[in-house]
Amino acid sequence: MNHILDANIIKIAEALRSGKTSCENLIDEAIHRHASFGAALAAYKFWDANSARQSAKAIDQLMLSGYDTGALMGIPVSVKDLYGVRGMPTFAGTPSDLPVCWRTEGPVVKALRESHSIILGKTHTVEFAYGGVGTNEHWGTPVNPWDENNHRVTGGSSSGAGVSLCQGSA
Repeated sequence: MNHILDANIIKIAEALRSGKTSCENLIDEAIHRHASFGAALAAYKFWDANSARQSAKAIDQLMLSGYDTGALMGIPVSVKDLYGVRGMPTFAGTPSDLPVCWRTEGPVVKALRESHSIILGKTHTVEFAYGGVGTNEHWGTPVNPWDENNHRVTGGSSSGAGVSLCQGSA
């Protein structure tokens, strides 16, 4: 049987609200999938399972009390390593961690925070998101999970984001 994390986002949100699953269950499965496929697929530049687990516990308690911020509450997400996320480094595909001002959260990440989504990590991108095939000479290239026999590019500057979705960690 498939895990609820294999369903679409609407079904996952419904399962959370109905009590058929919990945020902790979703995050544990996402962490398991990352542990199983993460090294081989290289979706993430930065991964933070501990913070995700803490957030999941807190969100489960909020949901039990009837607090609900909408469909994204409790949903595990990844963020492209071009966007600032508090407590996470930003490389933007470059060889060095960028200055602290690059960790300032913009409107997209703020909206994810306000909805109580759970950010598991930051995904690989091409340098400054400037490229169409997804390769990165500094950090390696995420592996296209659709072909086990041949290493194919994942495509686009959001190459790691697509792989994180496919591996089921976000």
